[in-house]
Amino acid sequence: MEHCAAQVRVVLLILLTAWLPPLAATDLDFVTIEAAPWAYRDADGRPAGAFPEIIAELERRSGDRIAIALYPLARIDQSLEAGQRDCTIILWNDYRARYAARGEDVYAMPFGVIARKGVRLESYDDLAPLVISVTRGLAMHPRFDGDASLRKDADKDYLTGLRKIAHGRVDAVAGALPTILHIARQAGLDDQLGAPLTFGHVPLALQCSKRSPRLAAMERIDGALRAMRADGSLARILSAHGYF
Repeated sequence: MEHCAAQVRVVLLILLTAWLPPLAATDLDFVTIEAAPWAYRDADGRPAGAFPEIIAELERRSGDRIAIALYPLARIDQSLEAGQRDCTIILWNDYRARYAARGEDVYAMPFGVIARKGVRLESYDDLAPLVISVTRGLAMHPRFDGDASLRKDADKDYLTGLRKIAHGRVDAVAGALPTILHIARQAGLDDQLGAPLTFGHVPLALQCSKRSPRLAAMERIDGALRAMRADGSLARILSAHGYF
């Protein structure tokens, strides 16, 4: 009898398990670019920065469990277009609207130029005599990007440009201002810099793949982001990581 009862329990457990939804059914897969202070890996290899903290708060408010991956930009676009990842929070561009739905804006990223200390930089015209480090492939602002009269020195990243400022090889660095300032502080080069000149802003926005089977969850995430903005928690997270 005990043997039969045990068999019955096993059968019931199998049947119950078959009827349960998979554990990952309500999970969301988020991806973003690996760029400090937005998102990077700490000494133990775990995601750190503003993005993981925002995601943790979104989990708490929405009830969704959210997995995080850090990819290069090209791979982010590929994964969204194929529906391999559900959502991202990165800089918006109109090209991505072909395969991604745009949700709430999270932050207006300021783009511009930071010159070495002592260089006058109050208007766009002040750029004319300068040698400016620009990151290869980075589009910043239509006027600046298309201005062939400016002397631009193409570099692989912001740190290279900052080191060139320290050695007197360029006069300024162009790009996402909070990121440049963070890298300068980390490298101990912030004392080399003057005040920034801002060209404009590009929104960091929630974007979800139109091919995601979980696209309906975007409404919950949007609602959680609106609530975070309303109560100031979004601004506090961003400010703590140097986003002004």
